[in-house]
Amino acid sequence: MDEKKIEDLEIKKITLTNQIYQEIKDSITKKQFIPGEKLNIKELARKYHVSDTPVKQALHRLQDEKMVINIPNKGMSVRTLTPHELNDIFDMRLMMDTFFTKDIISTLHYNTNLRQQLIENLEEQKRFVQASESSLCPERYFSLDMDFHTLFLTASGNQKAVDVLVNLQPFTYATGTYLNQPHYRDCECVAEHEDILKAAFNADINALNQALETHIENSRRALQLIFKVNQMVLPNE
Repeated sequence: MDEKKIEDLEIKKITLTNQIYQEIKDSITKKQFIPGEKLNIKELARKYHVSDTPVKQALHRLQDEKMVINIPNKGMSVRTLTPHELNDIFDMRLMMDTFFTKDIISTLHYNTNLRQQLIENLEEQKRFVQASESSLCPERYFSLDMDFHTLFLTASGNQKAVDVLVNLQPFTYATGTYLNQPHYRDCECVAEHEDILKAAFNADINALNQALETHIENSRRALQLIFKVNQMVLPNE
């Protein structure tokens, strides 16, 4: 087999894996696969009319994103998020953001590139929530929100903190809470992000801490309520 054919086969394998990965991910976030449900590789392969290999590869990617767990001798299943874990996640986010406020203010004072990226992200958030019903495309809003907080924490200069944030967010997304967040809350988040940047750019550490605490606590309450309601209705679905 010549190199061109081998290359074409590799591209097809990658494309197929990406497709299966997205199919399973969508099924998890839309609660077609519920938290704790076992994901049988052979059954999924039959469902998507593929071999076991792309399903395995897709599940390993989802495992890396904390959406799927692999239990020895039991196989893969959808990861379950408990109310306690959800609360812990917001505690961690608040702790990290407010711990690094001085460093973040300092970085954003001299790092014009990072500062501009945050401004552009915020403007894109505004255009998104103003142009359409964001709840119809929650994945896009989640991506913008994730980019904002990642850029903001990057200004701390602490890569481990950024890694923790990146590892935490897909976990909360997997529960479907972000999918159910109403449009008005997305609009509130954008306004809160603007308050955060305004305080950081003005080097007002007290205002920045207050803006961060307000944003995290409002998000905590909103997602906890969504999570509780999801848990209440789930047994009857």
